[in-house]
Amino acid sequence: AKDANDISAFFKGNQNVFSKIHTVTILDSDALNSTILAAKSKLMSSKEDDVVIVFIATHGLLDEKLNYFMATRNINFSNPSKNGLSYDDFESLFDDIPARHKLILIDACHSGEVDKDDQLPDQSMAMVQPDKIQNGVKSRGFKSTVNRLGLSNSFELMQEMFADLRKGTGAIVISSASGKEYAFESSEWQNGLFTYAFLEGLKSKNADLNKDNKIMVSEIRDYVVKKVQNMSNRQQNPTSRSENLEFDFRVW
Repeated sequence: AKDANDISAFFKGNQNVFSKIHTVTILDSDALNSTILAAKSKLMSSKEDDVVIVFIATHGLLDEKLNYFMATRNINFSNPSKNGLSYDDFESLFDDIPARHKLILIDACHSGEVDKDDQLPDQSMAMVQPDKIQNGVKSRGFKSTVNRLGLSNSFELMQEMFADLRKGTGAIVISSASGKEYAFESSEWQNGLFTYAFLEGLKSKNADLNKDNKIMVSEIRDYVVKKVQNMSNRQQNPTSRSENLEFDFRVW
């Protein structure tokens, strides 16, 4: 919830790039399928040249049929198809909306997809090497009860889903972690690492890689990927598709 509020507050508090900024924030007990999908009515009111940024911070997991779900407030973690937000339903938020410039940010653990012999740690344990990453780091993971996959298969599945989403809706998708990785957070960052890197890149303007006083979606994507990899000693690697970037639009 703090990550979502911080993203929303940053854009609302810095209206120097866009003439008007509209936000819809769905938190905690309100984070149900019906509430999330109802936000499409707001997206439908966008105009062709508008920029739509959708940010979600949650758990990501697969069911036994390898369908990907995002955790809602009332998801059944043993059977994520029960009340979980399916990737297909999430994708439907962007179907036929007028805005052409769409950025999707997913700060979610993609856990429960490692080989059966490679067990996940308990929630209280951080899957990091303490001497290689900052103190106070913990994961947002949970011990999955669904069937598990090999790392390469889960990574490829994630990539394919993102490619399908962009093909169908023209959206650029950046996810915080892939494969058997957790998405890390720390009291030092006051956010998830992925969210921290995104906000830091905009606030400091370090994501303006070509120093033209504009931060394009390709720049923030490249910056966040490298920042998260460096800060986590490559134990968290954001997922994105860099080829065939149809629209490279300004986000800040």
